Amino acid sequence: MKIKGKLKKATAIMLAGAMSIAVFTACGEKNKNEAESLSVKEMLADVFDTAFNSNSFSGVFSGEADTASKINATIEFGKGVTDALGAEVKPLSLTSETKLKGAKAGTDISITYDGNNLASLNGVYDNEAKKVYLKVPELSDAYLSVSSDDFKDLKSQLLPAETTDLKSVTGISALSALSSIKNLSTIKVDKYEKILDDYVKVITDKLPDESEKDDFNGKVSEVEYSYKQRTYTLTSDNIKNIIEAVFEKLKSDEDVKKLAVDILGSALGLTEDDYAAKIDEAKNALIEDVSQIEKAEISLIYDDDDVVGIKLNDATMVCVDENDAYAIGVEGEGVSYSFTAVKDGKKLDIDCESNITVADEDTQDVSFLLNIEDFEITDKENGLANGDVKLAAKLGDDTAKLDVVYKAEESKQNSEINISVNDTQYAKITLLSEITNASDVSIPSGTIYTMDEIEKYQSSMKLDKFMANIQKALGDDLTAALSSLSEGLIADETKAFGDEADASDEDAIMLEDYYKEDGTFDYDKLKKDLGEEDYKAFMSQIDIDDFEIDADDIQM
Repeated sequence: MKIKGKLKKATAIMLAGAMSIAVFTACGEKNKNEAESLSVKEMLADVFDTAFNSNSFSGVFSGEADTASKINATIEFGKGVTDALGAEVKPLSLTSETKLKGAKAGTDISITYDGNNLASLNGVYDNEAKKVYLKVPELSDAYLSVSSDDFKDLKSQLLPAETTDLKSVTGISALSALSSIKNLSTIKVDKYEKILDDYVKVITDKLPDESEKDDFNGKVSEVEYSYKQRTYTLTSDNIKNIIEAVFEKLKSDEDVKKLAVDILGSALGLTEDDYAAKIDEAKNALIEDVSQIEKAEISLIYDDDDVVGIKLNDATMVCVDENDAYAIGVEGEGVSYSFTAVKDGKKLDIDCESNITVADEDTQDVSFLLNIEDFEITDKENGLANGDVKLAAKLGDDTAKLDVVYKAEESKQNSEINISVNDTQYAKITLLSEITNASDVSIPSGTIYTMDEIEKYQSSMKLDKFMANIQKALGDDLTAALSSLSEGLIADETKAFGDEADASDEDAIMLEDYYKEDGTFDYDKLKKDLGEEDYKAFMSQIDIDDFEIDADDIQM
C-alpha cells in the first residue's frame, strides 16, 4: 500500500466502517429457509428484539401498552462499601409498581433503608402531551410538571448555540429525546439488515476488479471457517466514488434519515430540514481527507458471494454464521475482540472477549470478558428469561466483576446480582419483578406547578423535615460518613478545577484548606495569607445571599 503521508484516522474509520457493515448483513439469509429450527443468529435477533420491544420497555412510548408490573429490590452492601465509607451500610430496599395503559404510564416508587422510609415518588408520563408529572410526598404535596419543551429550554440555557461537542450535550439530549424511543423500539433486526445490505451493494458495485484472490482460513474461539479473500487496490478516485455513492444514498434514504434524526438529532442539532446539508458537509470533509491518498489496499472476505469480513491496514474483521454457531472476530494492533454464540436446543451459550494493549507506560491495559450460559427467553412479550451471566472488566491490575442469575417462573422474573472488585464484594442485589394487570392511568389532580412556577414549588417544599427524616433513617454514623465523602469529592473537584485553571501557580489558594475542625471558616488565616488588598478584592466578589456562611461572621 502506497500512501502519500499518513492515512488520516477519519478516512481509515470511514473505510472500515463502510466496508464492515457487510459483516452482520452478509451472514443473513442463507440458513433461514433451510433450518428446521431457528439459527443462532435468528436467536440473537430475538434477544435484541425482545430487549427493545417488550411491553415493559417500549409500550408506553409507542402508545400501545397494556401491562403492569411490581418490582421488589433489595441491595445488601458488602465489605468493599463498608471499608470505603468507614461505616456499616445496612440493606436498602426499593419497591415499585408501574402501569402502562395506552399512551400513559404511571409509577409509584418507595425507598427504605433498614426498614425505615427514606422517600417515595409518584409519577405519570403522558406520551400524547409529552409531559411528566412528578411528586415526592415527603418533600411536597404538589406535583411538578415537566414538558419536552422544558428540556429544550434547559439545553439552550446551559449550552451555547455553537456547541457541537457530543460529550457535553449527551446528558441533556437524552432527556429531550425520550419521545423518540417509540420510533426506535419498533425497528426489528431484519429491518437493520435490509438497510445494511443496501449499502454493502452500493460499496461493492463501485469497487474495481480484484488484484489478488487467496484462501482465508482460521477460527474465532473454537468456531472454524474457510473463506476466500479478494484484495482491491483503490486509487483516490475509487475511494471518492465510493464516498459519493454512499453519501448520495444516505441523503435520499428516508429510513436512515429517520434513524439519524431520532438518535442523534437532539445531540447534534440535526433535523429533517437540515439533514441533507449535514450529509453534504460530512461527505465533503471525507473527500478532502482522501485527497492525500495515492493508493490503498482493502481486502474483503467472501463466503461464496457474501461479504463476511474485511482487512484494512493491520486490522481484520470476520464473521462466521452457521446454523448452530455465530461468531465475530476482530484483530488489530493492540486490539482483539471475539464474540461467539452456540445454541443448545432453545438455549444459547455466549462468550465475548475484548483486549486493548497499549505501549504507553502511563496508560493501563484494558480487558473485558462476558460469559452467558443457558440463556433462554421464556416470555418474549414481557422480556422474561433464564440464564447465568458473568461479566469481568480489568483495568491494569484491578478487576471488577458482575455476576447475574436470571430465573423466570410464570409471570415472575427473579434476578440475583453480585458486584465485586478484586474479589471483595461490594453489593448483592436481589430483584423480583412480577407482571400484573394494568388499570387506567389518570393525569394527577390537585396542585401542579410547571417549570415556570418553580419558585412556588420550592416554597412548598418541606426540605428541613425531609432531610431530618433521611438523616434519622440513615443514622448518625452513615450520615457523617456520607457527608465526609461528599465534602471530599467537592474538595477534589475544586482542587482539580483550580489546577486546570492555572496549573503553574504553586501559590494558588485552596479554600478547603481554611476550614477548621469544627467546620467554621478561618477568615483571619485567609486574610493573613492573601494580604489586606487581595483579601478585600476577594471578599468583594462574594454574593453574601448565596454564601453559606453568615454575613456577620465575615471579618474585614
